[in-house]
Amino acid sequence: MSLVATSAATTIAAASAAAVVATFFAYVYFARRSEVHAARDEAMALAETRGEVIVDLRRRLRLLERLLRDTTQALERRVRELEATLQKTEAEARDQAYRMHRFYATSLSEVLNGVQGDLEQKPPKVEKALARIRQLLDGERPAA
Repeated sequence: MSLVATSAATTIAAASAAAVVATFFAYVYFARRSEVHAARDEAMALAETRGEVIVDLRRRLRLLERLLRDTTQALERRVRELEATLQKTEAEARDQAYRMHRFYATSLSEVLNGVQGDLEQKPPKVEKALARIRQLLDGERPAA
């Protein structure tokens, strides 16, 4: 073999080796670039998902705030209604207690007037007066 053939074979082998090395580096470069793009795409998708979650959370927060406001207003309205009902019931109870007090005071006055009348008669009707007092003490209602 001649020197030219040997040197041509060596040159071809060197060129082939250089092409293999260049192809390897190109592969590594594009693989790395592909990984960077994939990582960027994944980060973008994650950011989009986070944005959707934030929008959803804000919507739910507004809904819950509105629900809280409506519930608070309903409760305040109910408290006012109950307070008004309580005041009305208390006024009715006071009025009824006053009427009962007045009724019993009037009834007692009538019984005492009857007892007084029985005792002031000539001759005094002591037994009748005592019977009225016993009725009152036994809890019987006087005839109104």
